[in-house]
Amino acid sequence: MMEDVVFRMAFVDSGVWDMTHAFHLTCVLMFSALALSPWAYCTRSVPEGGGAGTRFPPERMTYIDSVTGAGITMLTTSPARDDKIYQTHPSWTADQEHIVILSDRTGSNQYFAVSTQTGTITQLTDDPAPGNACLGRARDRMLYSSGREIWDLDIDAVLRQDPNAPNSPYRRRVTELPEDTQLSGTLTVDSDGTTMYLGVQLERSWALLALDTEQGTFRKIIDLDFRIGHCQAHPTISGLIMYCWETGGDSEQRMWVVRADGSGNGPFYKETYDEWVTHEVWWRADKALFTIWPKNNEMLQKPHGIAYVTLEDRSLHILNQKKYWHVGGDAAGKWAVGDTFDGQLFLVDAQTREAKLLTQGHRPKGATVHPHPSFSPDGASMLFCSERNGNWDLCLVRVR
Repeated sequence: MMEDVVFRMAFVDSGVWDMTHAFHLTCVLMFSALALSPWAYCTRSVPEGGGAGTRFPPERMTYIDSVTGAGITMLTTSPARDDKIYQTHPSWTADQEHIVILSDRTGSNQYFAVSTQTGTITQLTDDPAPGNACLGRARDRMLYSSGREIWDLDIDAVLRQDPNAPNSPYRRRVTELPEDTQLSGTLTVDSDGTTMYLGVQLERSWALLALDTEQGTFRKIIDLDFRIGHCQAHPTISGLIMYCWETGGDSEQRMWVVRADGSGNGPFYKETYDEWVTHEVWWRADKALFTIWPKNNEMLQKPHGIAYVTLEDRSLHILNQKKYWHVGGDAAGKWAVGDTFDGQLFLVDAQTREAKLLTQGHRPKGATVHPHPSFSPDGASMLFCSERNGNWDLCLVRVR
């Protein structure tokens, strides 16, 4: 076990700035003045054909599901590969006026904001390798990783950009990952809005860290001897973190929970040897949803499908038994949604435990998309990814 340390990340100028013709001379001058500060913001112009602040016309269209009769709103319909933020993390901005997506429509994967009112698509990032986006729950910001760097982006500032004029500062470089580490799993932001949690891999071990995003300092929470994945800060309880033992398949003990001070670390739901537990996500203040995947006929005879476990007594409850893949839940705890390998999405009533088919046909033969359904903050609609038209698109369906 390594001693707890505080990593103070000095500003590193190599790799932070891409000094190309896309930068204005003012950006060079700002870099010279602020290069020693980890609080340096990036001011960049919008290059022709793309860049942060570039706007793309709406692609929105609606069709009626031929089986369920539900109206499906397709937010994206271009040949681009459009993906959603993982269902463990928010997809809507704090004001619920935009949905943030990941798309390769400009030639590389970048983040974009889709207006829920007009459908206009605005580019948010222009990075070599943006990933792991965390949207703020209280204000319109996005913390994300790009290579080894972590950035804090002001979404409203990007949305206000004038593509025909020099842009104002819109993002801040928070820090860089500690030396000799690499990211393991996703980033997640505490309900306090300023503390980030992340798993890192060292040479032959892993650790869960806390990052003060205002100061740029790391603090170790715990050391672990297995690969960390799916870090999820509780949406309302500060300092409570769920994470998983990531194997890419069926691990011995999938779900774990720990406090930010390192206390209380242990299995969340203690699974048995013949259960395949996966795709856990917080549900309400006192529960976590997950799926128990029946990988053979023997498992089909045992409890499986969409399940939840409570914080109070860690007891197991089965909501609905089907061969579900991913699962999501609304903030109020009234509904759960589960997708299947053949592209069906079912809405499950938490009280009656009855499942209703919402929509289907989103994973035709040969499809590679993962629907990853998640609810809007008000619980009125559900966002998912579809390959119905032969490429990855983002869709909405009303649930009430």
